[in-house]
Amino acid sequence: MLRKEFLESTDHIALWSLDLRGSDYARHRWIFIGARETTLMFKHILVALDGSDCSHKALDMAVRLAKEQGARCTVCTVVDVVRAATSMTFATGDIVNEWIATLNEDARQVERDAIAKYADSGVAIETKVLEGYPSSALLDVSKNAGADLIVMGSHGRTGLKRLWLGSVAESVVQEATIPILIVR
Repeated sequence: MLRKEFLESTDHIALWSLDLRGSDYARHRWIFIGARETTLMFKHILVALDGSDCSHKALDMAVRLAKEQGARCTVCTVVDVVRAATSMTFATGDIVNEWIATLNEDARQVERDAIAKYADSGVAIETKVLEGYPSSALLDVSKNAGADLIVMGSHGRTGLKRLWLGSVAESVVQEATIPILIVR
């Protein structure tokens, strides 16, 4: 009888219900073969983080995947300066610049708080805070950094603290040339 620890381990591949008539294995329901060497799919994972629950779940998924794949992560937060400036139509340039600086610092704090959780994960994590239209900035970073996967939440923050404009996930999915993992 097979032990529970063996059945739960990932050091083997199980082939179930093989029909091996005439062999010694015909009476057994399972055959176990040593795991094959697999090629790792991802080396650099870009994670979009805006502080929302979905983006934190996406970061968690990306770190777990990076650990499994031996990949590194770049966590990217984008401050939409056009939206920030537009929301302050009657403000002076100095006030708008202060507001954008505050949004940038908030974005850095979101990243610091989020990645502190993964300090002991064994995954190399780099952070970037960018200004611009979120989907364009994420696509530019993925291309320039050589990312081979983008991981992001299905929807971001709302209200005054919003760092993303519209359906960023949808825009990235439509324009990206690399795989995307959307996390709910």
